[in-house]
This record gives sequence, C-alpha cells and structure tokens, in this order.
Amino acid sequence: MQAAFTSGSDQQLLVDLHTDALYEHICGRKDITQRSDKGHLDLPRMKEGGVNGQVFAVWVSPTQLKPDEYCGFAIKGAEAFDRVCGRSADMVAPARNPDEFRQAVVSGRIAAVLAVEGGHALEGRLQNLDRLFEHGARALTVTWCNSNELGDSSSDESKPHNGLSPLGRQAVRRMNELGMIIDVSHSADRTVFDILDASLSPVIASHSGIRARRDFDRNLTDEQIRAISANGGVIGVVFLPYFLREPEERASIEDVLDTVDHICQLVGPDHAALGSDFDGFSGALPGLEDVTKMGAIGAGLRRRGFPEGDITKVLGRNFLRVWEAVAAKSG
Repeated sequence: MQAAFTSGSDQQLLVDLHTDALYEHICGRKDITQRSDKGHLDLPRMKEGGVNGQVFAVWVSPTQLKPDEYCGFAIKGAEAFDRVCGRSADMVAPARNPDEFRQAVVSGRIAAVLAVEGGHALEGRLQNLDRLFEHGARALTVTWCNSNELGDSSSDESKPHNGLSPLGRQAVRRMNELGMIIDVSHSADRTVFDILDASLSPVIASHSGIRARRDFDRNLTDEQIRAISANGGVIGVVFLPYFLREPEERASIEDVLDTVDHICQLVGPDHAALGSDFDGFSGALPGLEDVTKMGAIGAGLRRRGFPEGDITKVLGRNFLRVWEAVAAKSG
C-alpha cells in the first residue's frame, strides 16, 4: 500500500544523496547506530538534524582490496546496512523503492537507500549488477577515482575507454531495466555524456561541485549541468570545501547555497539537491559542521528569497521525483 504522502503533499523532506558513514561503520571506526562525536554523521544526529532520507554508499576500495574481492565487499556492505536497519528499526527503515521511502518518512523514520560507489564492484561481470540489486543496492556510482571496466573516471588522466565502455553501456541499460539509479559523480566528462546518451532514465550526480565555482575535473561544467537537467536528473551539491571555492579555507555554508543558486539559475529548481559526502572527508565546513546542521540549508535558501516550493524541491522532492521516474521505466 502506498503511504500517505505524494509528490504534491505537505510532507517535509530533507534528503542527502551521499554519505560514506556506512563504510566507516563497516570498517569498525564508529557505530552509526550510536550517537558520537566521530565524523559527521550517525543515526541519532541525523534525527536531531531533521534528515529523513539518506543514501548510504558502500565505497569499494580499489587499492585496499583485491580485484576479485570487490563484489564480495559490496555485498558485505549491504549485509551491514541490513543489520543497521534491523538494530535501529525505531530510527531507520530500508527503502528499496519510492513507496517504501514514503512509508519510512510518514512513520517518522529515516528512509535509508543503499548505494554502491564504484563500478569496479561488478568485477567486469554484468551479472554482479543483478547480485547487488538483489542484496538491496538501488544506486551505483559508475566510477570512483579510478577508471574501471564500465568507463573512465574524472581522476584518471589516461582515459582508457574514451568515455563509457561497451560493457558500461550494457550496464546502464541493465540498471534502467532493474530500476537502479545511475550516479555520474566521479565520471569523466565524456563518460557523463555517454551515460546520458545511453540511459532511458534520469540520472543523479550524487555528490558534485561545479566548475563555475571551482575549476577542476571532478566538478561539473555548465554544459554537463544542462545535459543532466535535459535528462530529468538532479545534482547533489557536495559539502567538501575543496569542491566549493578557492581558496578552500574560506569555504562555508554560503558556498553550498551559492552552488545551489547557480544550478537553479542555470537550469531551474527541479535539478538541484544535496549530496554532503559526510564522513568522506576530514574537517568541517563552517555552518555545516555535521548532520545536525542540515536544517541551516533550508533557512539559508529562505533567507535568500527562494520560494518555499523551490526549497522543498532542493531539500528532497527532486530526488524522490527522479527515483519515481527511474522506477517507472524499469521492467
């Protein structure tokens, strides 16, 4: 049964498209079910900050693991995700489709979405995509800082595939069929455009900055932003200071707001979202020191004169709209 709220209701969303907190939990560096001062995020602090939708990424290290261990580690991460949700069922619920996402939010819990960061987790085999989906993964970041069998990374100068590989195109289509969200963050410029050309569904850039504010390969160009918007997708604005401005030492929440504003001015309010990358970097962004400060983004947009309807889109509606479109095109 569908939960009570729909895309047009008054239910308030605050959704973050990317955190590495689950990886920290898997590695035993902290227990995200318990409140602590370690890192940026745990479930109790998420509740305190009003976050009710979170994409948890299982980062698959291409250097600390052997190539034949990649998929197994991603599955280990999925199992840890399930245990976290089971142990803290009063705070969080796994969301494997948009209806479950809504149901979790309506029940007062955090809707938790599982993602895998790095297409090398497939180990070059398309059937591993189905395995990850069966274990609950609902999003895949096609590349990380390394190129892989699917395509080129923005951080790899060699660009061995000159974009998306033939296997990568097959993977994109299979994700469309499964109803799996395609994440283009970390992908090289050509890879991003190839993914957009191959995909029948909207995509996300889960945690990215923009080159209009910090010009380096990991950030998105205005041309890419326009292409993602034409695809119906969304860009999750990252909180990592280095991505937001130069010099990074002067970065603050205002730079996150400036980035959101740039995207909205360029392509409209339907294509901006939030993708903190909390626990994926050290240090803290002034004004967004940890997840308890997430409410400051809505307040900041309101202070800048954003209409309430646009604010609700940026804070979560845009992500849910994309997932609904991805799910609708599956099968």
